[in-house]
Amino acid sequence: MIKKGFVLRKMPGMNLVMPVGENVKKFNGALMLNDTGAIVYEELERGTAPEDIALRLSKEYKVTPEQAAADVQKAVETLKEAGVAE
Repeated sequence: MIKKGFVLRKMPGMNLVMPVGENVKKFNGALMLNDTGAIVYEELERGTAPEDIALRLSKEYKVTPEQAAADVQKAVETLKEAGVAE
């Protein structure tokens, strides 16, 4: 679901989605993600289904599956609104 032309760069204290190639001209700036957002980005890039991402997050962060699913949905919507995911 992640569009081509974007990469995730992890730096101390921040995770940035940056445009590469032709997207540099179209995409103004970078998108900052928290650690959960970075996990969602990486998993979507691998082709992992949102339901499976939520399962991973619920185990990793010890939250309910419902809360994890809501967090994943919010992250996916943010990535779509930014033009990074489809």
